[in-house]
Amino acid sequence: MNFSDSRTGFRSVYLVLMAAAMLWTASACSAPRRSMSEQELQSRLAADQQRSIEQSERLAWTFLRRLETIHQANLSMGLDVPPEINVLLLSSGGQYGAFGTGVLHGWSDSRSAEFRRPVFDIVTGVSTGALIAPFAISEEDDSIRRVGDLFQQADDSLARIRGVLFFLPWRSSIFDTRVLRDRVQSEIDIDVIEQVAAAHDEHRMLLVGAVNLDLGRFHIWDMGALASLARETGNRSLFHDALISSSSIPGAFPPIEIDRVLYTDGAVALPTFLGLDRQMVGQVIQAFRDRNPGAQTPHLRIWMIVNGHINPIPQLAGQGWASVAMRSTQVISRYSIRTNLRLMQIAAELIGDDIGRPVDFRYIAVPFDVELPESASRLFDQHLMFELHRLGYRLGSDPDAWQTQAIAPDFPGTSAIRREIPFETFDAPAFP
Repeated sequence: MNFSDSRTGFRSVYLVLMAAAMLWTASACSAPRRSMSEQELQSRLAADQQRSIEQSERLAWTFLRRLETIHQANLSMGLDVPPEINVLLLSSGGQYGAFGTGVLHGWSDSRSAEFRRPVFDIVTGVSTGALIAPFAISEEDDSIRRVGDLFQQADDSLARIRGVLFFLPWRSSIFDTRVLRDRVQSEIDIDVIEQVAAAHDEHRMLLVGAVNLDLGRFHIWDMGALASLARETGNRSLFHDALISSSSIPGAFPPIEIDRVLYTDGAVALPTFLGLDRQMVGQVIQAFRDRNPGAQTPHLRIWMIVNGHINPIPQLAGQGWASVAMRSTQVISRYSIRTNLRLMQIAAELIGDDIGRPVDFRYIAVPFDVELPESASRLFDQHLMFELHRLGYRLGSDPDAWQTQAIAPDFPGTSAIRREIPFETFDAPAFP
C-alpha cells in the first residue's frame, strides 16, 4: 500500500524501522523456515517465465478482440471512426487512494458530456490502486460511489499492532489485518466480481500487480480471468487473495501465500504499470489492420491517477538515523512514482510513433500546494481521507486538472515540468 508516500504514516514507517533494528538484535531467534529445494525453485522460475509469455499472448489476443468489437460496433452505427481504447492506471499510495476514488467520482459527475469518465477497456492497479480497480472497471457510477465510501469509512481498527511483542521475528507482520481482510472480502462481493467477469466477457481487462517474493518478480494477476473462474466455481478466495496480495505492505502487513508462493505489495517493484509492452501493442495494431482492411488506426488514450504527490514535500530533516531513514524512504517513494510516470509518458510517445497515431497520455495527482490535515501517527485517517476525496472530486470533474506536460525526473535536484528551451535568449559563446 506504500504508506510512506506522504508525511501521513511516518510513525508507522518508524515502527517498521524499529522492528528491523530489533530483529537484528534478536538474531538468535528466527521465523519458521519455509522449505523448497533449489531444483524446485529453479523449476518454478522457468514455469513463471513461461507463464508470463503465455499471459502476454492472451492479453494481446484479448486486446485485439476488444479492438474488433469496438470497430464492429462503430460500423453497425454507420460510423467511420477509429476504435478508441481507454486505459486507466491506478497507482499505489496507501490512504491517499481516497484521492483516486474522488477523482473517479468527480469524473463521473462532470458537466462536460464529452469529458465524462469513459468505459475503460483496460484498468491496472497496484496496492491501493488494486483495491480501487475492480470498481473502476465497472460501467456503473454506483460502483465508484461505493469504493469512495469504502475509503472514507476506513479507520485504524482495520489494522492493529500485534501487541507489545510485535517485533518478534517469527511474527508474519507488525499489524494484524484480519479486520481489513474481512472488510475487503465483504466489499468485493459477488456483485463486484460479476461485474469484473462481465467486463472480461467483453474483452476488457482488469490487471493488478503484486510481487512474487520467492522469485523476486513483478507478478500480474489477470483479475478478469479470476473473476470468470470465481463465477464458474462459486469460490471467490483466489480472487480476494490476488487482490489483497497487491496491497500487503511488506513487514507491516502479512504476505499472502498462493500455491506455496509468497506475494507482497506490488509497489515494492512498481507504483503503477501499463500491462502492455510496446512490441505487443505494435503487433496487435498490425494484426488489426491486416484483419480489418480499410479500418482506421485505433486511438489510444491513457489516463493515470497518482494517489499522492509527485514531488516530496520540502521539510527540514533531522540528523538522527530514524529521521534520515524516514525522510529517505519518502524521497525514494516520490522519485519512484515520478520516474515511473516519465517512463509511461515515453512509452506513450514511442507507441504513437510505432502505430502512426499519437497516443494521448494524461495524469492527475495531488497538487503540490494543497494543504491537507496530515497525521503523523495514523495509518487510516478518516479526516484526511475525506479531504482527499473531496479534493479528488473537485479536480476529477475539471477537464483542465489533467496534466499532459512531461515531468523531468532525470534533472538533478529538480522536479520541474519540461518546457521549450529558449535557445535564442542564451548569451553565451558558441562552441568552436
